Amino acid sequence: MRKWLVPITLVCIISGFFLAFQLKVQASNTTINPLSQKNTNLVTIIKDLEKEIKIQENQIERTRNDLNALQNQQSSRKLQELKNQLDRLKVMAGLTPVVGNGIIIVIDDNKAGLKANPNDDPNKYIVHYEHILNLVSELKVGGAEAISVNGQRLITTSEIRCVGNVILVNTTRIAPPFEIRAIGSPKLLAEIVTNGELELLKSSNYPVTLQEETELIIPAYKGELQFNYSQPAKEG
Repeated sequence: MRKWLVPITLVCIISGFFLAFQLKVQASNTTINPLSQKNTNLVTIIKDLEKEIKIQENQIERTRNDLNALQNQQSSRKLQELKNQLDRLKVMAGLTPVVGNGIIIVIDDNKAGLKANPNDDPNKYIVHYEHILNLVSELKVGGAEAISVNGQRLITTSEIRCVGNVILVNTTRIAPPFEIRAIGSPKLLAEIVTNGELELLKSSNYPVTLQEETELIIPAYKGELQFNYSQPAKEG
């Protein structure tokens, strides 16, 4: 047997072993690692979820902004409704100036009659508070929405009275000529007073004028509102 055959055989065996090992390593390097693939899939899923969360957050923010805008709009509308209601109540209470169609009545003392009859009782020729009170009552019956006498706005607690020979309206002294303003239907108001107190004054020769207006202004009540005994009742 040849001596060189054994060493050569051993060399071949060892070389084959290393060759097989190298091929196995290369094969393992080219094979996809399942764990690495799983991690890659998880990263992709997480990124997709982050994108979806961001989209949802943006949608929530837009919805919140829309809700705030709607609440502000509703609050503004509610405030406007309350303001309109307050304005109507102030008009009804006489606390704000008003303008509208209406009439102006001016009456004065019968100075000519007194001059022609100097020996008569002067009270027969002057305007009394009853004349004014009767005219105001007739205007209210005619649907007048606002009335003033010599610039004094009449409200529910207003008084027209006489102290001596002085006429007081809202505790303010007024003197002739007396100007009575009323907002309402001009024709209806004129018809009522013409067939009532105004006719009586004319028949007694008191100077009287009546004119219809389209933009009649009546001032606000300027006095104090004082309630000593009444207070708002609780609902329910």
